[in-house]
Amino acid sequence: MTLYFYSILISIIYLIFLNYFLRKYDICLDKVAEGDSHKSLLRLDNFTPLSGTFYFLPIILILFYRLEIEVIIVCVSFFVLGLLSDLKILNSYKLRLFFQISFLIILFLINKDLEIYTRLQFLDILMESNYSRILISTFFFLVLINGFNLIDGTNSLCSLNFLVISIFIYLVINKMNIILIGGEFKIFIILIFIFFLFNFFGLNFLGDGAAYGVGFLLGYFLVNISLIDQSISPYFIANLFWYPAFENLFSIIRRTSKSINNYLPDNKHLHHLIYKYLKEKNIFKKNFILSSSVGLIINLILIISYTIGYNYLTNTAVQCILVLVNIFLYTIVYYSLAKKLN
Repeated sequence: MTLYFYSILISIIYLIFLNYFLRKYDICLDKVAEGDSHKSLLRLDNFTPLSGTFYFLPIILILFYRLEIEVIIVCVSFFVLGLLSDLKILNSYKLRLFFQISFLIILFLINKDLEIYTRLQFLDILMESNYSRILISTFFFLVLINGFNLIDGTNSLCSLNFLVISIFIYLVINKMNIILIGGEFKIFIILIFIFFLFNFFGLNFLGDGAAYGVGFLLGYFLVNISLIDQSISPYFIANLFWYPAFENLFSIIRRTSKSINNYLPDNKHLHHLIYKYLKEKNIFKKNFILSSSVGLIINLILIISYTIGYNYLTNTAVQCILVLVNIFLYTIVYYSLAKKLN
């Protein structure tokens, strides 16, 4: 109990100091440029610190230092890559994508036991080929980490999703008696909760670095869990990750169909549409509270799906139905809101 108390106290003090320091010295602030409609909707002010990398990177290095060295190196690389984007040093999305692909290919070349287990015979046969394993696994992580980055647009949406997914990882580990990560993961969950509280009030954002780094780490943990205990349906992982992954894929399809550049941000994502709809209804007076409410609404709906999936952990049919129902509901809600707002 004392360890948890000191962890909470130190993390709160550190995050307060970190946000103050970044603001004072104008470092890694998510400033809204003139005409940037993507960001201007959802800010408490024009100087929100992107403190996620500075907060989570040391935590991960301290708590999970026993992970394979190549995993640690790749995780750190994702944090640094995203931080360069947050600092406006590496603005090219194509170049960031190139580095992401390179990091993942190197990881899967080194760690030959790491693969995506699908329970689909033709895909699992493809996984027996090293090249196919690397290609499929790289694609999975690319969609995932960029999906998490995409949803870090409203207060609490991505940070709360990280928190909820981490809780379910912990529940699965305990339920199935999987020896992968121990008590340090409980501390990790508590520290994510601290960041979520700050994020809820619009005091900071994860930024690209934390979205990439934490997203990669959670994906790695769940892929490992599915390999350690293959009675767990791999589609439970799909159920946990469907929202950021589908948000990313849906955005690519939507933009491509309308000949819009996929590398430029826009405010046509589901969380933006929900925000605009609620704003028109004038439910909340302050934008940052409205923004936080969007994150809560989406995550509360996701928790229902996650809970059902957890109760049918080994049942692939149930997991697939959940994912398909979620995608169907997402599409219906998206186009309904888009029509009303237009």
